Amino acid sequence: MNKKKVFSSLMALGLASTLVACGGGDSTTEVNENSDTSTEDQAVDQAEDTSTTPAEGEEIAAAENFESQTADDTLVIGSGEISGDFYSGWTNSANDVKIRHLMGIEGSNSYGTVVLDENGEWVENPTVLAEGITSEENEDGSKTLTYKIKENLKWSDGEPVTADDYLFPYLLESHHDYIALTGSTNIGSDSTKGYEAYFNGESDVFEGVEKVDDYTFKVTIDASFLPYYLETYLGASTPFPMHAVSENLALAPEGNKLVAKEGYEITEEDKKAYLEGLDTQINLLNEDFEANNPAPADDATEDEKKAYEEAKAENDEKIKALEERKNGDVDPTQQLIEEAMLKQANEYRLAPSVVGGPYKFESFENNMVKLTLNENYAGNFKGDKATIPNIIVQAINPKIAVDLLENGDIDIWDKEAEGGPIDQMRAAAESGKIGGYNTFERNGYGNIVFLTDRGVTQYKEVRQAIAYLMDRNTFVQSYAGGYGVVTNGMYGNAQWMYKERGADLEPKLTNYQLNLDQANKLLDQTPYKFEADGKTPWDKAKADEAFASNSDGFDYYRYNEKGEKLVVNQYGSDESPITTLISNQVPNNAKQVGMEYNVTSGSFATLLDYQLYPEEDPDYTVFNMGIDMAEAFDPYYQYNSKGFNNTTKTNDPKADEITEKMRKTNPEDREAYLDAWEEFQIWFNDYLPEIPLYSNQFHSGYTKRVKGNDIATPFWGTDYQINVLTLEN
Repeated sequence: MNKKKVFSSLMALGLASTLVACGGGDSTTEVNENSDTSTEDQAVDQAEDTSTTPAEGEEIAAAENFESQTADDTLVIGSGEISGDFYSGWTNSANDVKIRHLMGIEGSNSYGTVVLDENGEWVENPTVLAEGITSEENEDGSKTLTYKIKENLKWSDGEPVTADDYLFPYLLESHHDYIALTGSTNIGSDSTKGYEAYFNGESDVFEGVEKVDDYTFKVTIDASFLPYYLETYLGASTPFPMHAVSENLALAPEGNKLVAKEGYEITEEDKKAYLEGLDTQINLLNEDFEANNPAPADDATEDEKKAYEEAKAENDEKIKALEERKNGDVDPTQQLIEEAMLKQANEYRLAPSVVGGPYKFESFENNMVKLTLNENYAGNFKGDKATIPNIIVQAINPKIAVDLLENGDIDIWDKEAEGGPIDQMRAAAESGKIGGYNTFERNGYGNIVFLTDRGVTQYKEVRQAIAYLMDRNTFVQSYAGGYGVVTNGMYGNAQWMYKERGADLEPKLTNYQLNLDQANKLLDQTPYKFEADGKTPWDKAKADEAFASNSDGFDYYRYNEKGEKLVVNQYGSDESPITTLISNQVPNNAKQVGMEYNVTSGSFATLLDYQLYPEEDPDYTVFNMGIDMAEAFDPYYQYNSKGFNNTTKTNDPKADEITEKMRKTNPEDREAYLDAWEEFQIWFNDYLPEIPLYSNQFHSGYTKRVKGNDIATPFWGTDYQINVLTLEN
């Protein structure tokens, strides 16, 4: 199996699903443009599907075996690279998420109490709930939700789904040891009363959760989260099969604490398993460090050597903490809790043994995931249940995806974004080579992301000037053909807010277009307004003359009073055509305004490492990627100074004020929320923590033998439509 390292540089992405399950949130999912690897459903500024894929020859070879894979009882779904993380909080590529949805680990196929419908609305799940969720307001301003689930729900192994399974993820993943021990980025249920005391280790009791009986439980939303415009979303609770990661762990009768099962006594075998789990974590930690931090060469700079030593010291500190656990005395209950955490991180997320959705996990080998029908699945919130016996999700080369679709080597290819392949897909449908395609607006966009607190991009005017160095219309035409538009804010064309207020909003936003004069005016407002001596004012006329006489050898740049040159370094994925478009256009334009602009390309994993873990004096402060909006749009997590997923390092009082206002809007006051949303977009367009490049349409194609694939929206793809799909051979 292709095991991903627990402490991966991709960990900080994709918190959504688990957070949805436990009432937390993120607003976007980062993705690598033109690939199928995002970082999960609940992020506000993460990226899109741009993962690396196997070599073209390797994938074509795999395609030669598709004839035996595409059996009468097997649906074959083409995919970008599959990282093999089947639980949220680690790498969370878009492809992994799709597979999780098929297994009901998260999303609308799950036994979640509240799920998303095809229109992007949060609805109660009548397949799960025996009666509607009730709500009670408390004197302290908190609100208690009561859930009564049906007694006929079963896990894939036939075990009953109980209230304990719903409360368990609250208790395990909000535990103060969870992140440190597992390397997950899942912060647990931060909206639940008592979270801070429980998360910080001040209490072993999670005040806001309560078990009433085996099929009834309560969750109390903390007063600090109320009012909350997306309050229905906070009521989403998704179970986890506790018995899949622990045989001897239980909940206290009150349901607010993890305890050892009555009569349990720790054995030598238990101790051995625990120590082995810690050893696995230590090994993975070391492997990941070595993979992402090569030792500096003999001729490395002092800064490079210092950065390596600092990273090594941080890694050594983590290992030391784990070694201390190995050598210390551990309370039996604490050991059981930690064993469950380790089993979830090192075993379950890589090969989920028990699930609640339409399909069960069989294997992940050779870039291929095999799933089989779960006969114990109770159905989705509509009551639909899948019938296709087997599914294969196969990583393929996106460049030949439509060819494979036409040949019948794969049955489905989702979310094609490039203009050329879309044209090919549409022509294939029109000529009858394939069964058809679905098209829908993307709930996100391709973008340029900044670090706003360091380097030259800490100056808003530098960020705005860069926006004026780009011909975004060329970008969208070159990449998306006629299937995309330029965007000016943090919105997706499919968002209900944009549909209602987009026409009013657009005139209030700056439409950044290629304009060297405007870029120069902005840069004159920054410290970089001098020649190399740090005293003589930089002169546009001199720049024009120098560029006209020798553009390749241009050397008339802007400097600050310290004699530091205006240099912007961008890192882009070598899998993304946007990297090429930018490198062909922006560096030359930048010279004409006195800016040295450098573009470096490499792996998406390396890009994320630079973006998410920047040094104080980073090599790169600009990154091209993409973003898919979370269904529960709450940009607090990305742009509030207290937001846990604030990867742009935004620290602006106005952003703090607006993001608080948005989430604190009364759920009944739709217009007030839209007003706050507009205010946020105007702030975003001016502060420019990222530059939206374009928003495009997705096209999903399918073969003639696939029937029932007539619904596709930004919120509802093959992974959800699977419950009504059939194969006609």
